[in-house]
Amino acid sequence: MSRVSDPRRRVAILTRRPEDNAPLADRLRAAGIEVIELPCVRTQPLQDLSSLATAIGALDRADWLVVTSRAGADAVARAARPRSLVAAIGRVTAARLEAHGISVDFQPRIPSGAALGRELPLAAAALLARSDRALPDLPAILRSRGFAVREVVAYRTVARAEGDIARVREALSDPARHVQVHVTSPSAVEAFADAVGGLAARATFHVSGSATEALARARVASVRIVREEEVDLDVARQ
Repeated sequence: MSRVSDPRRRVAILTRRPEDNAPLADRLRAAGIEVIELPCVRTQPLQDLSSLATAIGALDRADWLVVTSRAGADAVARAARPRSLVAAIGRVTAARLEAHGISVDFQPRIPSGAALGRELPLAAAALLARSDRALPDLPAILRSRGFAVREVVAYRTVARAEGDIARVREALSDPARHVQVHVTSPSAVEAFADAVGGLAARATFHVSGSATEALARARVASVRIVREEEVDLDVARQ
């Protein structure tokens, strides 16, 4: 067995929050792969939610309020009780909304922004309650289908690596170790590359989404890419 294929020589760097990484981290550890948690994106609640509250209140009953993350669900619950239809990007976001007592009327078959944009039942208008760094794919798809789309910032996203950066650098510096880094948003790519500099070129990037892949190719020289399924978190798609 070669050193690269030996799981004892492999390292996986996970850039989401530990609570979001748990299933993947368990699978990797079960395979004997060393896991390093290096959260690269965190959310920051808004102190003033008046704009969000006003936008939610302006929706008609047949309009859609679209929520694409748990942070968005928390912000909506703090801002106003929607009277409109409510769409969630997937089961995690839907569960958070329902925990706040907000009924969810629609979820796409696949938890991604593109699927939500394609499958959302037609209505006159849709309000997207998202991050200040949210990607443009979802509103573009909805507008192409005839929705009047309004976007409102529900929370902010901070891109910064937090954790044992020295341990990550050590793993990347060791030529005997094969390092894979899991990134699910352009923001995570930015934060990771800023934290490790040129050492990022030693990693194989497991990416979610075309925007994440594009930034990884732009930021990291000769990057090696493995495409992964998109995930149910808008904060993971900034």
